[in-house]
Amino acid sequence: MKPSSGHWNEPSGKSRASPSTSQTPLDKSGRGNASSDHVTSRRAKARLAKPLRVSIIIPTLNEATTIGDCLDQFDCGQGESGGLGGSGGSGGSGGSGLRGVMGESGGSSGSGLRGALGESGGSGGLGRSGLPDVSDGLEIIVVDGGSDDGTAGIVRSRSEVGLVELGKPGRAVQMNEGAAASSGDVLLFLHADTRLPNRWRELVAESIFGRGKAGGRFRFDIAHASRIYRWIAGGTNFRSRFLGITYGDQAIYTTREAFETVGGFPGIPVFEDARFADRLKKAGGLDWIDEPVLTSARRWERRGPVRTLLLTWLLRLLFSLFVPARFLARFYGVVR
Repeated sequence: MKPSSGHWNEPSGKSRASPSTSQTPLDKSGRGNASSDHVTSRRAKARLAKPLRVSIIIPTLNEATTIGDCLDQFDCGQGESGGLGGSGGSGGSGGSGLRGVMGESGGSSGSGLRGALGESGGSGGLGRSGLPDVSDGLEIIVVDGGSDDGTAGIVRSRSEVGLVELGKPGRAVQMNEGAAASSGDVLLFLHADTRLPNRWRELVAESIFGRGKAGGRFRFDIAHASRIYRWIAGGTNFRSRFLGITYGDQAIYTTREAFETVGGFPGIPVFEDARFADRLKKAGGLDWIDEPVLTSARRWERRGPVRTLLLTWLLRLLFSLFVPARFLARFYGVVR
């Protein structure tokens, strides 16, 4: 399935190449932090002796145009050539959904289908860097909030993907239900219109087990070449990295232990992702991965990028002034 025309244009001005070195973890002020306050816990150290199991949790509501491409990045039902580890290396293919946006051949993260089927990655135990093996154990769970556009049917056609169907939408409830149905040591919450960078599994393992963080988020980018979207992405990253306000389109991840400690996502209809990220900061630190997730421009295109951005800022300001979330939810749908 392809998103409608215009949603997945190649962004310009930013290199997609993975950096050769990992970024220094950040404290709340955005400065590098090597504090012993965030050392790996004993339970996390014990997990280093076995392969890391990751659960990808995707909340959906009428995502028939995006969910197929979202799942394809993990090779679900696409065989050896699809998804992140596929062979479509040329960026000149014109782009089919998520794969076409990046036009990269992938590499280290192309073991999605094997992991979802539970097959052995061959190495087991510790990787070369002393981190858990990330070549095995990928679980994908879609939590549908009552779609009427065939989203659930698309997911059912992917035998490697788990489906949880709820009677009504509510992103916090959906993500909490997905976490409850999952079995991973690490949980990553992904929007259906977002693609992860190629080395996401290595980077998450390094963040949690190498730097001892409770969780983290990725740098944000928008799949559109227009300059206004470069400005929006830059502002989003500044807001998240230096002001500490993080939203779900940055692919928030955490350990199961930390997720249970903070009580999961708060039961509010809007800004539950920002509140959850704040809880993770207090539980052991929210890391920053300086490789981008790529998100469709569709929600900005729907009402115009400037109008959508201003309304989002207004709702966030009102939320910080303790305006009830249920009241803000009346307006929130126009920017999501």
